[in-house]
Amino acid sequence: MKIRRNKPIIIFLIVSGSLILLHFVGILRPIENFLLFLIKPSLPGLYRSASNVNQIYNDNKNSEDLNVKVEELSKEIARLSVFDSRCSEIAEENRKLRETLNFLDTNDFEAVAVGVISRETTIEDNSVLIINQGSRSGIYSGLGVVNEEGIIIGKVVEVKDSISKICLTTSPNCQLAASIQNQNKTQGITDGDLGLTIKMNYIPQLEEINIGDTVITSGLGDNIPRGLVIGKVMQIQNDSNDVWQSATIEPLANLNNLTVLSVIIP
Repeated sequence: MKIRRNKPIIIFLIVSGSLILLHFVGILRPIENFLLFLIKPSLPGLYRSASNVNQIYNDNKNSEDLNVKVEELSKEIARLSVFDSRCSEIAEENRKLRETLNFLDTNDFEAVAVGVISRETTIEDNSVLIINQGSRSGIYSGLGVVNEEGIIIGKVVEVKDSISKICLTTSPNCQLAASIQNQNKTQGITDGDLGLTIKMNYIPQLEEINIGDTVITSGLGDNIPRGLVIGKVMQIQNDSNDVWQSATIEPLANLNNLTVLSVIIP
């Protein structure tokens, strides 16, 4: 049984050996020359076909390698973009903290540094900020809140143990005792106007106010110290037939980019 199984292999070896022997003896040379003569015209085509197949293989391999590199580079770019964005945020927060400390040192204010957690807008156009400090940090309702430049952006309206709510100066019903820095130091109350600007109403007609006058907190009637900048007069409404005149005040702080704030403790 073992000899029969190996018989095809033995025959193959005998035939191969015989052909090799006949090749070296030269007996097969006429046949080999004839076969070479038959296939010689097709050799260039076979060579080109082989070259094309090899080129296609190399192109596909290079394309696959390129796709892998592109994917790796895309991931690296995304990682670096996230890292750069985070670094920019940290740098911006550090800048605001430095400016805040400089303002507090210059004015000798006691304050609690806070961070903005979220922003809410009610149906009455009230914009409310949620900050990450509350009564445990000594914060209570009515305290003024400033940005890193010392500009008042609102006041505390609701306090819990570890969070508080702040109304913005442009929000309706967010009122501040104010004073215009003119010759008469005109007193009044500011109130938010549709979440866009600030209104100061009930100014006597005899009071002289001008566009560009600075409006500050007056320090009267609340827990907010005098001298915090609110904004500048941008428009005056003074019909001569009315007893009162009013002023539209443009806030000097960017109320859309608030992250690091300070609650002033009187």
